[in-house]
Amino acid sequence: MDAATDRDSVLAFVEPLLEGTGWELGKIRARGTRFEPPDWYWTTFAITINKDEETRDLRLVAKGALNADAWPHLSQRLLESSGGQACDPVNGVGYPVLFPETQHAYWFYPFDPRMPNLPLADDPKQMASLLLGVDYASASPDSIGVERVRYVPEVGAILCYTFDAGGNPAKIYGKVQPGHRGLRTYKVVEGLWRAAAHYPGYLNLPRPLGYVEEMGLLLEEGVKGRPVSNKRTSTEFAMMSVAAAEALAVIHESGVESDERIDIESELGRLDRVVEQFAYVLPNGHFLLRDLVAHMRETVRKTREEDWLPTHGDMKYDQFMFHNDHLTLLDFDYFAIAETSYDLGKFCAYLIPSHPRDWTDSVAAEEARANFIRRYRELRPHATLQRFGVYEALQLALRAMAFMWAQTHGWERIAEIYLVLAFERLKSRLPE
Repeated sequence: MDAATDRDSVLAFVEPLLEGTGWELGKIRARGTRFEPPDWYWTTFAITINKDEETRDLRLVAKGALNADAWPHLSQRLLESSGGQACDPVNGVGYPVLFPETQHAYWFYPFDPRMPNLPLADDPKQMASLLLGVDYASASPDSIGVERVRYVPEVGAILCYTFDAGGNPAKIYGKVQPGHRGLRTYKVVEGLWRAAAHYPGYLNLPRPLGYVEEMGLLLEEGVKGRPVSNKRTSTEFAMMSVAAAEALAVIHESGVESDERIDIESELGRLDRVVEQFAYVLPNGHFLLRDLVAHMRETVRKTREEDWLPTHGDMKYDQFMFHNDHLTLLDFDYFAIAETSYDLGKFCAYLIPSHPRDWTDSVAAEEARANFIRRYRELRPHATLQRFGVYEALQLALRAMAFMWAQTHGWERIAEIYLVLAFERLKSRLPE
């Protein structure tokens, strides 16, 4: 699979696609890898092409099946979703090309097998028709700018739309996801907006603008600033930990309903599957995680169930935008109902740096953790947190899993460190 999806193989695939188009190949850069043994493997590539003074950035996805049983499932799904149409990333859509002998396929954004309407959301004329109210046939592709902000194959895409609104430049964001997750998120954020009005300054979030069903597209207002960086010793990181506690307190008190539920047994079942994945690539991690899951189940058995509350579901430091000492919380796609400690445990687990520059990073992370918990308990003194250690250990284990999937340099050492730390967090007390 490495050989079938390396730079040379990508080069051999892309060059014939450019013949006769007037475009020339520039750079090919690997952007990231996702690894889900025993079935799936993804690699994404940024490909620069040039024509005269113009430059375009293409995003290529290589997905492989790691066993003979997985390949028929992948190939059939790709053929059905593409209708056998030709791959034309320059003048059309980069539909998938299958390679049965190596059990992998290539496709180009904005095609995606789980988001069939993503090409519509990425089309300037289509979006000009939608946002500016002009007829599609007469819409100019230059009347609106479409920028791909983030694309995770088969998971979601974030796009930025810029246009002229009555003489003023306007910028809004769109998010495309599989199924009807965008509509669900739209309803959640509307409910949280109402809840935030009762606690001014505690929960700041983007204003929802609408949901376009035929595209699966959620539209939100633009938010000024930049994501909070991973520099643990920065002022913004320290401010963020307090803002996160205040935002979560509002969310937990909001009463916003959800059709999804996160329970600890399902999460432990997920770790059971990860235990088996580790057995393929890191035996020591396999044994560490197996023992950790056993201890977590024992702790769950001995503790009472916590209160079930509205839950952000993906609470991490980089979900906050920072601008002029103002922090805005993003991304409510994983909103659910869960025990109180789910959000808190996840947030604290992601405070720990994976590549600390020195001891000051680790000290700052511990201070942020203590300040976060302290502020949350001030706002919700009767919160039920008896399973906090379980949920923090759970998320540390899932961070180990994420490094195993990504296969980045030195991932084995990082994964083992997170699993050892998970044992410590499971057994330790909450900071005072």
